[in-house]
Amino acid sequence: MPTYDISESVPYDISLPLTEDTFELTDIAYDVVIDDLPFILKVNNQDPYVRQTAPYKKEQFDNSTEPGEQSLTGWWLRSQTSWHNGAGIMFYEPGIDYQNVSHKFKDSRGIDIWTVGEIKLLNTVFHSYTGANGIIATADNDYIINADSAGNLKVLTLNGDSIATVDDRTADLDADHSGEAFKSITSDGTRYFAVCTNAIHVGNIDGTDIIAGAKDITIARHSTAGLHSIKYVKGYLMFGEAWKLYWVPLANPLVNTNHDGTANFPAGTLSKSHENPSFVWNVIEGGNRFIYAAGYAGTNSEIWAVPFDETDLTPYPPAAIQVAQLPYGEKVNAMKFYLGYMAIGTNKGIRIAQVAENGSLVLGPLLFECDTNVTYSNTIPGVTGFTANDNYIYASTTVMGTYTNPSTLVTTDVANAVLVRIDLSSQFEDGTFAYAYDLQYESDQDSYGTGVLYADDRLHIIVNEGAEAGEIKTEKLSQKRSSGWLETGRIRYGIIEPKFFRYINVQCSTGQGDTITVYTIDENGIENSLSILSAGLSNQDILISTLPNKQEYVSFKFVLNNSTEDQNVPKLEAYQVKATPAQRRQRLYQYPLSCFDNEMDKYNSVFGYSGRAMEYLTRIESIEATGKFVNVKDFRTGEEYQGVIEEITFTNESSPDKDSSGFGGVLKITVREL
Repeated sequence: MPTYDISESVPYDISLPLTEDTFELTDIAYDVVIDDLPFILKVNNQDPYVRQTAPYKKEQFDNSTEPGEQSLTGWWLRSQTSWHNGAGIMFYEPGIDYQNVSHKFKDSRGIDIWTVGEIKLLNTVFHSYTGANGIIATADNDYIINADSAGNLKVLTLNGDSIATVDDRTADLDADHSGEAFKSITSDGTRYFAVCTNAIHVGNIDGTDIIAGAKDITIARHSTAGLHSIKYVKGYLMFGEAWKLYWVPLANPLVNTNHDGTANFPAGTLSKSHENPSFVWNVIEGGNRFIYAAGYAGTNSEIWAVPFDETDLTPYPPAAIQVAQLPYGEKVNAMKFYLGYMAIGTNKGIRIAQVAENGSLVLGPLLFECDTNVTYSNTIPGVTGFTANDNYIYASTTVMGTYTNPSTLVTTDVANAVLVRIDLSSQFEDGTFAYAYDLQYESDQDSYGTGVLYADDRLHIIVNEGAEAGEIKTEKLSQKRSSGWLETGRIRYGIIEPKFFRYINVQCSTGQGDTITVYTIDENGIENSLSILSAGLSNQDILISTLPNKQEYVSFKFVLNNSTEDQNVPKLEAYQVKATPAQRRQRLYQYPLSCFDNEMDKYNSVFGYSGRAMEYLTRIESIEATGKFVNVKDFRTGEEYQGVIEEITFTNESSPDKDSSGFGGVLKITVREL
């Protein structure tokens, strides 16, 4: 008999009608009627009557270069041995090439997924600085330079896993701009440059005087239109003043005690004046052969490129061109050029752009989409900043989480400042990259990620928390989080048929007191705790008792709980799920039927006519060829059902004589019950 794959569609046109059943009972004792054709069974040892379960699983053939689960028989298996290709999938169906799901998962918090073959807990964070009135910051080596919306400017020196040392420079700022909110800050490695609405301030990071008798000096007052952004790039300062974009060389001493732009500091060269006077240049970033600036007017956001002459090392303002237009309603908040790519952070999420030779940006899709449940000051904050290290870009944003009060055990929803890590060395065929949530700050009140820095060989999240704006949460050097979780993609084996999910085998490493709790998530999204794994409980089949009913798919959540915060355990190394198909089984019936011109029933009643055998065979073959559904009645068993003729075989056994055409014999018909 032929075999059929459970994942194949019914190989018949189900729109075809049933054949017309016109058979009426007679005085002949027929055994079986197929549609309106009655037959006598001719059962013997050579031609038995057979009923059997129809095949519902295909015989798997493995033609890959490496043996895999498709090589095995019995259980339907699904395994995962690494998660380093990041988050973002809905279904975990490796082997379907276009989906790019190999070594991916759905979501995680607090989990380091970047080592091939394991996941473990990320480092925790600690409070290293309390800001005030909002904060903007830049980082250089072991310093963080902080300027806030109240006109304060400070240099922070990190001190291990303890509170940062603060060098307050506020008193050294020019009195003309006392209390003005800082809008943007940058550094060239030894100096910082910070803009308030009407001026650019400069100072040496190490606190030494720029000139004798002066420490931090207001070096330029460009106009009263309002400065918004500043960036040190390619040896120049680029700054945005409302709808105008300027550049200034840094070869001069950068001193102007008159604050009028006429002393030793040039007033700046206009690079681009936007046609819309409501446009604001809010982000500036370098590139290979271009300097990029982004801005917005209402819901319109654009990115422009200023060519840079590599021969005389100067910007070339007349050729400023628009290189990208963001979709309607998407506003650029931050940009980062790194390893040949431009990361663009918006109120919607993150796009990674290809940088063309002519400076244009080929915008990728939204690689990461921000949590739309988070609002801050009645807006979605989105992605607010970038930093980079090694192969990774880190973006600051905010995600909704939960907090459980240890006293009352009441759980509430809170916003958490969090980082997203993107691996630029891992690009997929569809142009996307591996990403996952990274460092996260959690507390009992809402916190919002407003920026990210890399200094002192670790990450720092800038956070607005409650009434405290401008806090810095710093990554601890070695101490791990107490817990974290990862949710897998939905496992459905590439088909929508229901399954019984029977066992899961988890390979893990745990230290004394560590645990890994395994949860099932059914097709209704309901989580249930399945098992708690600790030392000695790895690599054992666990009965999936939380899913007693058949499911189209299931996903799993692994919660890693840490008792020793300075060790790299617990670790999850692999899991394997075992399932069986749960669809209704179909049955095959094989009937050996007498098919002669003239026949006799069990009561010796003779019936038939010349040519009858050929007529019956032709009609049965016609039904089989069209795939029509048939009604089958078995008078011996009392069964009646609808089915499809799967196969017919006719063996001629009669010889011609004066009453017979000689065309007659045994007609074997195999019917699949539907």
